[in-house]
Amino acid sequence: MKRRPLLVTVVAVAGVVLLAACGGVFWLARADRGQERDCAAQVATEEAKVRTDRHWTAKEVPGIGEYAEIHWQVDFPSFACSRAPGPTDSRYQGIVRLAPADARALAAGYPWAPVTGAVEVWPGLSAYVPPQVRWRRSPAYDGGTRASVQFDPDRALLLFTAAD
Repeated sequence: MKRRPLLVTVVAVAGVVLLAACGGVFWLARADRGQERDCAAQVATEEAKVRTDRHWTAKEVPGIGEYAEIHWQVDFPSFACSRAPGPTDSRYQGIVRLAPADARALAAGYPWAPVTGAVEVWPGLSAYVPPQVRWRRSPAYDGGTRASVQFDPDRALLLFTAAD
């Protein structure tokens, strides 16, 4: 006779534990969604920000020298908020106003050909590109660096795109 009340108690406790566990899983799932929304908002803010710090050097973008001015942005083409292990890709684009001597040296250092067609400039950076810009490209330059560039030697203006 004593077995039955013990069995009822064990089943009742197991039921309560099971309900609590299900509630905990539901609560964690909701918390993850909230964190994911926060992360997505933070990523969108980071992507929209136009930076002017001197992060870029001749190591990443050869020939930029001691540039006068820079505006650049970052883009995360993969889902930066994923909890899955693995790399998070980043793309960068920047508009650099070169010092006149550096622009002359860059123009003389590589064979440059006019760009045919439209050049993609990210919306946040388009305000820093004059309307009559004449971009030139150099496959020799692009082949030796992680950045690809468009260059207007007359305006000492360089547009670079790089990826991690």
